[in-house]
Amino acid sequence: MKKALLILADGFEEIEAVTPIDLLRRAGIKVFVASLGYNTSVKGARGITVEADYSLSEIENDFDALILPGGRNGAKNLANSKIVLSLIEDMNKEGKLIAAICASPAVVLGKTTVLSGKKATCYPGCGGDFKSDVIYVEDSVVIVDNIITSRGPGTASDFSLAIIKVLLDDNSAVNISKQTLFKSIQEVI
Repeated sequence: MKKALLILADGFEEIEAVTPIDLLRRAGIKVFVASLGYNTSVKGARGITVEADYSLSEIENDFDALILPGGRNGAKNLANSKIVLSLIEDMNKEGKLIAAICASPAVVLGKTTVLSGKKATCYPGCGGDFKSDVIYVEDSVVIVDNIITSRGPGTASDFSLAIIKVLLDDNSAVNISKQTLFKSIQEVI
């Protein structure tokens, strides 16, 4: 069974966190939700509190994928964590999937080397946080090597289905798309 780690930090964008948790679990992917701090209750950008399964300090790097929701403040909090930045670099060296949405591609991944020379997308207005060698595009979802980036709350389902496609296969993504009455997966990826 594939395993994914999704990290929540105060100020995270709720849609961008809950959508991948839900869709990946429907696809049979074990999703571990970890809070950045020691408190497992994490308050989102819209005031919704989500209870994480673990604190990040309790987690070992034994995952096939890392998922970073956005939200400007949530992304800033993730980017200020040496543990998160180290985890990103380590997972990239191992060729594991790293998926970031909204502000997180630019604000969090932008503080690492993982996007160097690659195409990526992010929430409009956050592109200035990318390093100068990142090729910014405005696509809903961008998949390059082991990195998936996406734009924001409105692309959370596209983003989640892309993760399922990469971790499992096209059929799994199509099945989840159909089960949830989402648009055709061919329109997404």
